[in-house]
Amino acid sequence: MQDNDWMFPRRLHTAEAEGSDERPEPQNFPIDPQFLRQRALRKQQLSPQPKSAAEPWSDFDRSIARSLPAFSDRMWTLGDTARWVIERTPEAVNGLSIDEERLFKILPDVHTALATGEVSVFANTNYNPIPCELPTETWSVYELVVEEQNGLIRIFPMCSSSSDYKQHLLNLRLRREHVLRRWPTRSSAPTPVQPTTTGAENQCRRWLVAMMKAAPTQPRPKAAVCKEALAKFQGLAKRGFDRAWSAAILEANAASWRAPGRRSRSIESPH
Repeated sequence: MQDNDWMFPRRLHTAEAEGSDERPEPQNFPIDPQFLRQRALRKQQLSPQPKSAAEPWSDFDRSIARSLPAFSDRMWTLGDTARWVIERTPEAVNGLSIDEERLFKILPDVHTALATGEVSVFANTNYNPIPCELPTETWSVYELVVEEQNGLIRIFPMCSSSSDYKQHLLNLRLRREHVLRRWPTRSSAPTPVQPTTTGAENQCRRWLVAMMKAAPTQPRPKAAVCKEALAKFQGLAKRGFDRAWSAAILEANAASWRAPGRRSRSIESPH
């Protein structure tokens, strides 16, 4: 089983490629119907596209964008993310074509953002259809690879120790807000916050969740935990810790950790 986040490599849609007998015409590319359903019926079928001497793939991108654009989706696929990182425009995310030469150049950066927790990613498996957030440790054993079939390409995670070339993590979705924060538009003013802050905040939240689940009714003083977290997670700010603290209480269902005031200590009775 595999995802169907397929894209059109633009090298197959140039005027030179279309004029060559060595490559099929774009309108003859087979499209997996499951892919179309998973993309919320963005396109029922691939119809013949008008040929443009400069960018023949752009007509198809515009057609897809008019159907159901993906830029406003709260969660993005790996393909959506890659197109954004490469071009930083809503039009690129809304389309389905990609510059595959630049794709190979940005994949290491995307992998790093996942491995550091700067971008949260969710997936399900064949044994668990419910999407779950993947821990950052996932990306120490999984890498992002590119597959090409029938003139289409896709990105998917593959276990580096696997020899069967099967996909075990399915339907990857990345938080759009994290992607936009990690790779802002080129015209955006530089942010004073270090790029590692988002990753540090996510790591801190997971650390806090584990701590709270281990002792849901025995909260530690927030000030002491904050001091420890700021020393533990490079790039974490006090406001980031506060956000992580509040989110962790909800995720761990540890309401006792929200109680104000100093934690009470038991007093031993004298002998």
